[in-house]
Amino acid sequence: MAVPLQDDEFRMWAEWLAEELGHRWGPERREILRTRLEPRRAALGLESFDALLFHLRFHPEREAERERLVPHLTNNESYFCREQGSLDVIRTEILPALAERVGPGGQARLLSAACSTGEEAYTLAILAAESGLFAGPAALRVTGVDVDAAALERAQAGIYTGHDFRGTEPAWRERWFAPHGDDAWEVKPAVRAPVRFRPGNLVRDGWWSGLPPQHLILCRNVMIYFDPDAVLRAARGLYEALAPGGWLFLGHAESLRHVPVPFELERRPGSLFYRRPEGAA
Repeated sequence: MAVPLQDDEFRMWAEWLAEELGHRWGPERREILRTRLEPRRAALGLESFDALLFHLRFHPEREAERERLVPHLTNNESYFCREQGSLDVIRTEILPALAERVGPGGQARLLSAACSTGEEAYTLAILAAESGLFAGPAALRVTGVDVDAAALERAQAGIYTGHDFRGTEPAWRERWFAPHGDDAWEVKPAVRAPVRFRPGNLVRDGWWSGLPPQHLILCRNVMIYFDPDAVLRAARGLYEALAPGGWLFLGHAESLRHVPVPFELERRPGSLFYRRPEGAA
């Protein structure tokens, strides 16, 4: 029997999700939230969504339970070579400028923030490989960061289905991926080699700890789900994670225009992006 999500329960869940994940759950999405929470409530045998929230906040195994619940609440829609206009700018302008910046023997550091199941991180690695500018074994490091542990496991596995390649041509897929059973392909070792994945919550302070300053960050189509406070927290973290002069690309529907973080906005045909100013402390 369906269990309703009561008014006070919805309010408490919306507040908790805004704090924990930055998500904005307006009243119009109440039923969507109920259906996403229901599998975990039922699996735990709890009588209400209030009891589920109490379990998440105070149970000794709350961290493990949060990892189980997050995949139900996050949108992991991604595919290779998404938003081609931005990728064209990265290919023709950013990567050559970055190669000159780091110089021979240096390392270019690229980050996919909210990397989901890894398509964007591997896309960056392939763009760098296609450029031929980062040929040394330590010349490139691509890092993917996401809050969803299950998505990170899929990213690490590096196995994708045909739907994940809907933005590419078959020849591109065949160059960089090896067949893996029926309608599946696995990232080739040369693409996988510079890529690493790690957990991180973009609305939590210090998620970038342990990472050297990044030269290029892609953080696309995640802040559209954030409330204004979470956007500010995420923008501050991205600023801290970037090296001075580093580049930040958001999704087409996202903007930091009214966010008080000192990025510099740049425009190119088909793309907008941000830079952390050179010399910024």
